[in-house]
Amino acid sequence: AQGGTATPTGNTKSFKEFPNTVSKIVSMNDHVEAPLIKAFSGKPDALAAACAQAGGTRVTERYETCDHAFFFSALPKVPVTLLFWDAHQEFDAQIKLMFDETVIEHLDIEAIMFLSEELCKKLTEDADD
Repeated sequence: AQGGTATPTGNTKSFKEFPNTVSKIVSMNDHVEAPLIKAFSGKPDALAAACAQAGGTRVTERYETCDHAFFFSALPKVPVTLLFWDAHQEFDAQIKLMFDETVIEHLDIEAIMFLSEELCKKLTEDADD
């Protein structure tokens, strides 16, 4: 924890938009995004159920371009939004985690990665059942 006091603004950014994340972008893809895509591509109802089970709130209406969006209150002052685009004819499925622009005042890059990996584990733990 960084000891930040900033209140979330509601303005979100993807992980790669934060400073000093270049070395972790591959890890975010390999350890978070790819496993989520593998578990939920073609299974949007399973994703919705997993997100609800993990305490996520559907916020799809706030995001015009994605198929599903879920908001998580991961930690006090650390909201995370998961955006999901399911596979369509010419496009593979995509998932992005979006963080409030104030997240780096509360967590360092390693902690953001750990938080992301834990959310991935929580969502995928029952995906193969």
